Amino acid sequence: MKNQFTSRIVKLTFAFMFVLIASSCSQDDEAMDAAVLANEINSEAAAKGTKVSTAVIYTSTVSGHESDVCVDTEHTFTLSGWNGGAQVNVQIYDASILDWVSIDSFTGQLASPLTIDYTFPAVDVYQLRYQVSGSSANGGTNGPVYFDVTVVDCTPCVEDFSYVTNLDGSYTFTYISEVELTDAEVKFTTPHITGYTAGDAKTYTINPSNPNVPGTQTVLTWTGDIEACTPITFTLSFSPDCIQNASGKLNLWTDFKVNGDSKKGTLENIKYDCN
Repeated sequence: MKNQFTSRIVKLTFAFMFVLIASSCSQDDEAMDAAVLANEINSEAAAKGTKVSTAVIYTSTVSGHESDVCVDTEHTFTLSGWNGGAQVNVQIYDASILDWVSIDSFTGQLASPLTIDYTFPAVDVYQLRYQVSGSSANGGTNGPVYFDVTVVDCTPCVEDFSYVTNLDGSYTFTYISEVELTDAEVKFTTPHITGYTAGDAKTYTINPSNPNVPGTQTVLTWTGDIEACTPITFTLSFSPDCIQNASGKLNLWTDFKVNGDSKKGTLENIKYDCN
């Protein structure tokens, strides 16, 4: 009796294992059948000339805008990074109409890299964008890609110094430096004055002349930064010293120096007649 019971257990165990093995084989066969079917479909599609999707992801880039661009001068930008041929549309934002305007639209099948030329009419910061439209096999439509261009005046400046007489009797001196100057020392030689008034909110130090020492002169000094190619102005009023000079004919101003170098050139002295 015991042997018969044991025999039944063994038979049941073998039967259960057989079912599991059969089920596993069936799943493997289905997976293999699916793979074979997929290969057959692709092979059949290729044989019939049907296009199988092979889209490629790409990233287009632009160069030529990294540094400042000169106004009224043709500048070249380079677009690149797409696959195969593509159509490219380049636009600039027009603030006057609050809309984008095409500056170049390349409709042919153009390969990367692609160069475009454009002349900016005014000093400003411009916003541009471009869009690349390729076939699905070459990545499809990419963009738009935005980039900014800073346009500056590249005309080389020339050092210059001048002065004008204002209606209120004051004088405005204007200086342009070719280079940027840090802590520049600006000196005004004003031989025959008893005082001055600064009408430009700048702070000056004064080295007054000594009436007991012939030849000494009053010098006004301003110290500060001067930007390159940017006019800086100084507005001063002078109080004439008619006592110091017996002739009554005074020189209120005779020289303008920057870091020890005279910038007066051929300008005349500013004179005053006490008579």
